[in-house]
Order: sequence, then structure tokens, then C-alpha cells
Amino acid sequence: MNKLVNAFYYLIFISISFAGDSAHVSEGGGWLDRWLTVDSGLLLWTILTFLVLLFILRWKAWGPLMDALDHRAEQIEEALSKAEIVAAEAKEQAKENEEILAKAREEAQNLISQAKTAGEKLKGKLEEEGNNQYKILISNAQKDIDTAKNQALNDIKTMVVEIALEASEKVIKRNLNNEDNTKIIEETVESFQSNN
Repeated sequence: MNKLVNAFYYLIFISISFAGDSAHVSEGGGWLDRWLTVDSGLLLWTILTFLVLLFILRWKAWGPLMDALDHRAEQIEEALSKAEIVAAEAKEQAKENEEILAKAREEAQNLISQAKTAGEKLKGKLEEEGNNQYKILISNAQKDIDTAKNQALNDIKTMVVEIALEASEKVIKRNLNNEDNTKIIEETVESFQSNN
């Protein structure tokens, strides 16, 4: 601002010095002389108008313009500080998210190991129950087999006794030789086999 004021003083000084010289210039010069000749009244009014215009511009335009620039600078600083805060919050949130993910992974790993352990226990329990049931079934089957075997043996004994009785009856009724006795027993056994 001081440079501008100094420039105006310099212009005023030059206009005053040209005003003194313009009185000596003859009226009969060409257009170039008229252009180069300085009129002190016009110069004074031009400077005065310029100063008034400068004052009005400073008062109405320069102040609001500087205020708007200052306000914009403040907005930019606020936006930058908010961006820094948001970036810091985002960094903190990312750190928290990473911690949550780590905890979730750890819990998932624990759940998987617990599930494996429970699965192994269940598998062992089911195998043990299966083996016990298998043993029970085998034992029951063996008992059933033994019972059926004993029943079959008893049935066979009963049949053999009946066959022997029938054969003896026939042998006693007919008193024959050994060959006849053998033949009668064989016929009785064959007739029993064909009936059963």
C-alpha cells in the first residue's frame, strides 16, 4: 500500500513540473505537441478522481475482497483440520477393526478346536456304544445259536430215539439175522429222511 501512495506522490510531482512547462509551449504546434503537452488542470482533476476512486475501491471492494479471502482461508484451514481429524479417526477405526478381526479369528479358531474336540469325544462315545451294541448283538446271536443248536440237538436226539424205537420194534417183531436188522434200520432212516 505504501508503494501505491508513493507512486501517486510521484505522479503529482511530475504533473506539477509539466504544468509549468506547458505554459511555455506555443499554441501553433502539431498534434504530437498537443499530446505530449500536459494540462495542469486536467492532470490535477485526473489525480483527484483517481484518488477518490482508489478510496472508494479500497472502502467498498478491497475490504470485502480481503475479508472474503480471509474467510476462504479460514474455511480451507478448517477443512484441512477436519480432514486431519477424519484421517486420524479413520486410522483409529482401522486399528479397532483390525483388533476386532483378530479377536474374531481367535474366537473362530477356538470354536473350531472345541468343535473338533467335541467331535472326537462324540466319535469315541459312538464307537464305544457301537462296540457295546455289537458285543450285545453277538452275545444275543450266540445265545440264539446255542439255543437253536441245543433245540436241534434235542430234536435230533428225540428223532434218533424214535427211529431207534421204531427200528427196535421192527427188529423185535421179526427176529431176523444181522443183515435183515441193518436193512430194516436203513429203511427206517430213509423213510424218516423222506418225511422230514
